[in-house]
Amino acid sequence: MALSKNEIKYVKSLHLKKFRQKYNNFIVEGDKIVRELLASSNFQIEGLYADEKWLANHAARLPLSTAQVHSVSPTDLERISTLKTPNQVLVIVRQPTFRYTPDKINSSLSLYLDDIRDPGNFGTILRIADWFGIPYVFCSPTSAAWTNPKVIQASMGGFLRVQVHALALPEIPPLVPSLPVFGMVLGGQRLSEVPKPNAGLIVIGNESRGISVDNLQYLTQQITIPRHPQGGAESLNAAVATGIICAQWVME
Repeated sequence: MALSKNEIKYVKSLHLKKFRQKYNNFIVEGDKIVRELLASSNFQIEGLYADEKWLANHAARLPLSTAQVHSVSPTDLERISTLKTPNQVLVIVRQPTFRYTPDKINSSLSLYLDDIRDPGNFGTILRIADWFGIPYVFCSPTSAAWTNPKVIQASMGGFLRVQVHALALPEIPPLVPSLPVFGMVLGGQRLSEVPKPNAGLIVIGNESRGISVDNLQYLTQQITIPRHPQGGAESLNAAVATGIICAQWVME
């Protein structure tokens, strides 16, 4: 059945942040990510839109009511998709209410994204956090929204297992006063020389400007990934730097 103009307009509106905030919903696309989402109990699904082939393969196992499932033509799927090449299935998901606990912050490594605006970087960092079992990613209010479709795609399902909390960095130390706060900056102590912490907050700065001047004061230790003597790159990509430090500190 063809989608109505109002249905198409509604789904397409969720491409934009202001409407995701208005309706408190976001979009997830792609066979693998949607199947992972359907197996999760942490997310409430409002509607699923898929082509006939995908529904024929999965309809019998969908934990959804008939009213929530919509068979759509390739043309309509292309109209509502956020992707240049639409996948077989798109789902509208209610934004969950995540809660963090000081005890968990105090007993694990967490990430803080300071004005990370590139959705691809943000999503890749969620994927890295998922790989290394990091439970929380905090981010400044100026960072990209984790419900941005490009963040969701780049996370490769990481958003299902990593909680994202948007709040200003100064709000965290009062919650966990003894928690060390590490910042990735040029000229800091070499990463290999810093004893691996059992818990801590790792601050990752903006792609071009690094950690904001206002947030530098909250760092208890500045660290750096040294450049090879023959290296010529000016800096490391934010997600690449995150992967290096997580590999160094999380794994035995």
